[in-house]
Amino acid sequence: MIMMQKAGGVRDLEPEDLPSVVHLFQKTFRRSEPARPSMIRYFREIFFDHPWYDEEIRSKVFVNSDGEIEGFIGVFPSRLELDGRPIRAAFAGSMMVDRPEQNPLAGARLLRSFLAGPQDISLTETANSLALGMWQKLALPLDIAYSLNWIRILRPAGTAIQVAERGLKAARLMRPLASLTDGIVERAGMKTFRAPAASGPGRVNFWDASRDDFAEAVLKLSDRFPLRPQWDRTTLDWFMDQAQAKRQFGDPCWRIAESRSGELVGCYAYYGRAGGIGWLLQALCTPNVAGEMVEDLFSHADAAGCVAIRGAGHPWLTPELISRKTLFYGRAFFVAHAKDKTLLEPIKAGQGLISGLAGENWTRLIGDDFD
Repeated sequence: MIMMQKAGGVRDLEPEDLPSVVHLFQKTFRRSEPARPSMIRYFREIFFDHPWYDEEIRSKVFVNSDGEIEGFIGVFPSRLELDGRPIRAAFAGSMMVDRPEQNPLAGARLLRSFLAGPQDISLTETANSLALGMWQKLALPLDIAYSLNWIRILRPAGTAIQVAERGLKAARLMRPLASLTDGIVERAGMKTFRAPAASGPGRVNFWDASRDDFAEAVLKLSDRFPLRPQWDRTTLDWFMDQAQAKRQFGDPCWRIAESRSGELVGCYAYYGRAGGIGWLLQALCTPNVAGEMVEDLFSHADAAGCVAIRGAGHPWLTPELISRKTLFYGRAFFVAHAKDKTLLEPIKAGQGLISGLAGENWTRLIGDDFD
């Protein structure tokens, strides 16, 4: 007699599932199994206390025949607008499956369940190569413009050590040697990698801003994107609170750009600390100042002591990044799907404000530790 194993199923995430989900997250992404109380509280905050929480657009869990959780896909509801038309959106975040060799279809079932939701447009800006393969099997290709991860190296030896530390913590012992090496190279006059110092007052003036001033700038500049979040100050502050709580890459720096006439023309925010790799969170600008913004970002990060600065796809900056010694690589991939293909046109044109604070990169699940 052939015994047939009962198939698992996919259902919505419930608050009581959080300890099991956090345990799976720790096991999958952090190589540690304890479900820390701080992480359980954080999962509740971002998945159930989200300002755009939608009962019909929820994270999903894959359960076995005994009701035990063996898979999860995080789902963040979003409210976008396209030329003033409200758009119901959802971002797919972290996806994980326990013992995937025993549950080979669990990931695909989680993804299909997410895509079958009531949202008008489904997106992800953090798909790894494995998750990307699942999207592509459904004939959903990546968006190249928003998937162009990049890095601008400022101090080569320091950058090499920072990269090495991701796989070998003991590499941090080499930091003093890396700093010495970069110093010798610079004193020898070989400044190939260093960013030029910021020039004096020109047609665009950049300055360190307060968080409040940066938030107001974001709200004003987001209007130039046909596809953008339906932010108000309260909801934007919630996303910025989440982003500011991330500390692994250093403290956030808020920068604003004005023309000589005092017109707001750009703003950007990045994480940075001396000896670390800075990370661009968000950048918005009018098209004619993209070059100046990239130069100011590199110069500011260099002056702050960052060994490099990196970021995800900002299509409106890409032409300027390419011409300024920037390296591009595949790390996290952006995919968008909608039954109404007109919703995808601004994304194809690189005119969708749908990443960073507007996407998933505000969450501490991406690049942060928990006590």
